[in-house]
Amino acid sequence: MPSGFASNGLYWQTETPLQKGNPTILFIHASWMSSAMWEETVQLLAPQLPNVNLLRVDLNGHGKTTAGRKEYTLWNQAEDVLALLKELELSKVMIAAISMGSMIALRLALLDQARFVGLVLLGSNASAATDAQRSAFYQLCDIWVATPSPSEQIMNAGILSWGGDPDVEGSRATHIKQDWVQRHSGAENVEPTLDSMMERDALLDRLGEIRIPVLLIHGEDDKTYPLQDAVEIKERLVNADVRLEVVKNGGHMLIHLREAKDVAEWIQSFVQKVLG
Repeated sequence: MPSGFASNGLYWQTETPLQKGNPTILFIHASWMSSAMWEETVQLLAPQLPNVNLLRVDLNGHGKTTAGRKEYTLWNQAEDVLALLKELELSKVMIAAISMGSMIALRLALLDQARFVGLVLLGSNASAATDAQRSAFYQLCDIWVATPSPSEQIMNAGILSWGGDPDVEGSRATHIKQDWVQRHSGAENVEPTLDSMMERDALLDRLGEIRIPVLLIHGEDDKTYPLQDAVEIKERLVNADVRLEVVKNGGHMLIHLREAKDVAEWIQSFVQKVLG
């Protein structure tokens, strides 16, 4: 599996050697996750999209990207991903992103729209954080970093807070918790990402600038960013061809924590429609 590091330190990997003339799907992960959370989705898509580069990246502060920025905004994250795409000479790019990744995807589209052909946004939000969200997230963070390793109780609380009634003892949740324990290294590995999300600027008033097709996928029971957030994004994308798919009873984490064949099928259909 080809992989490497961009000059700015971002780790990337693909399923097969990059073909610069081919279209690319860029997968962007959620906060405190890594590109590995897209593994199942990528494996479902790979046989169906043999002429599409399937590119995953670890953002600053995540996964195998250990030499990148130590402090950053969501705009910084987008700028560094854009630099990676330029370095790899990829120009016909669709983004598939989840949660924080979706926030970064919107910023990428605003930075260099000509490079992108479409956006797939899971569990997305384009507003600034509310005072209530800041209070809840920082309270969770304080408990998370207070011990050498996050406790089972606080990790379960984090997973349950996503909504969708997840099985916190199931194999998928257990795998996520194991990853969290392995990545934990105190406040310096948690707070920069949290700060970047809690201090984010609102993009709703700029969504009219986006003119490429957008597929929104959102959980009906998303407790992190309620379904209304996706509806509001859809309403503000006045110059884009936009579709909203709702996962019945779904929470915030629509891949990785649940079997996501439905998500992969929606992405595949969207890619084939956009690319022709």
